[in-house]
Amino acid sequence: MLRSASSTALGRNSLLRVGPFGSTVRRTHYVESRRPHGLHTALADNVTTAAPADLLYAKTAAGTETLQVVSVDSGSSPATLTVQWKGQTLRLSPRAEGGWSAEKIGCYPAEGGALLLAFPALSGRLLTELHEHAGPALTAVPSLDLVHSLGELEAATTADATMWTEGTRPGAPEKTALQAATLTAGELLALMQGKRGVVIVQLWNGFEPGRGQPLFEPYVVGLVERALATPGIRAVTSTAPGGVGLTAVLFADKEPFNMWGPHLASFGCQANAVAGSAHYKVLIGKILGYADDNIYGYVRSLGGGLTPAVISQVEADLKKLSKAKPKLPWNREGSRGAKKPAPAAAAAGAQAAGQKKGGGKRK
Repeated sequence: MLRSASSTALGRNSLLRVGPFGSTVRRTHYVESRRPHGLHTALADNVTTAAPADLLYAKTAAGTETLQVVSVDSGSSPATLTVQWKGQTLRLSPRAEGGWSAEKIGCYPAEGGALLLAFPALSGRLLTELHEHAGPALTAVPSLDLVHSLGELEAATTADATMWTEGTRPGAPEKTALQAATLTAGELLALMQGKRGVVIVQLWNGFEPGRGQPLFEPYVVGLVERALATPGIRAVTSTAPGGVGLTAVLFADKEPFNMWGPHLASFGCQANAVAGSAHYKVLIGKILGYADDNIYGYVRSLGGGLTPAVISQVEADLKKLSKAKPKLPWNREGSRGAKKPAPAAAAAGAQAAGQKKGGGKRK
């Protein structure tokens, strides 16, 4: 889905510009090459260069929404866009009077897809509820603006993945709306690039449903599926106590990551829930690879409880799981070989319902 190609009616030109994460990237512009009613002449607003996996800001009656481009159909007249938004697949068609009409043509993720095959606990009732949380589909979009692309995000994580690997520095400026929306996507890219050993993704949020479903954030479904197909990456499901949350734990299949990742599932760790004690906040932060200063600052900001004894206990717990020290990039030739996770840890997600120990909300 993230790599779908646009119509052959489009050619390409490239130029350099500074992306929203500070890196200079090569932006590919799509222009009409053969058809008289191609993308460049038929699409309105600031999206004449839209391509698959681009992000658009849509101005709606409810505010600004983020849409992810799936495909561009310049073979029709006028040209149309297929986009994803909050679990819905929409077809956008430019209107003669300006703006766009929107038609719902499907939902994502879908039963039988790679995501559901990897995490079957999300199937059935939970998937139905996930789609119901999307709410009513858009019917009209007054205007669109092209704001970002997956290529730019990949270039940013390649150049400097600090934003997606170290956690948030105490006192750091608040993330922009675009940075926040693509945070999980950047973390998944960092994992695939070998710059992180463990990443957690909220598949189902039943504890704070009013805040929306993180799985619908830009690129997340496609990048989880890409990560699952990446050699050297494995995954387990972590179920929250009472079944009110479901999280995917993705990890490098090398020590210590392949021992640490399943351990998160053993106590029902959730990506978008705050852990209940200083011990679990520190433990989760270290397993996720965040910088120590950022972990400790985060714990102190939530009421403290951080002591040298807590830190020592966490270090001891991690050594019990694996004596290997984390080495990044984990996919570099010559790094420590894989070790099969303990059966008890791999099956831990199913045992987590009776253990109320914490979440792993990103900082």
